[in-house]
Amino acid sequence: MRTHVSALTIIMLVGFCGQANAEAPCPELIRLRSEATEAAKQSMGFPTWKRCETYIRVSLAWNAVAQYANDHREQCDVSARLLDDVEKYYREAIKIRDNVCTGRPARPFPPDIIQR
Repeated sequence: MRTHVSALTIIMLVGFCGQANAEAPCPELIRLRSEATEAAKQSMGFPTWKRCETYIRVSLAWNAVAQYANDHREQCDVSARLLDDVEKYYREAIKIRDNVCTGRPARPFPPDIIQR
């Protein structure tokens, strides 16, 4: 499970690092994105019983990024691709939150791992 969550965090970091210069005129969006990324990084080190709470924070943080980016598209020059990426990260955070909070693995196991 830890490998899957690490991959999500790396994807989030790589996806946004390349676009940081394009968003320089909008410091609030950069701050929100940084908070969401930091929350995702911190979610990996917690014991199982506390992960639900951390993934709730991650999903709320990505929701704030998505809402701000959507509300300030023109002002912050947010591209459609960036908005799609932010919304994708938000949806992914919700899936992981729902899985972890119900006691399932963060991501479903691939079919080749499940033995019948």
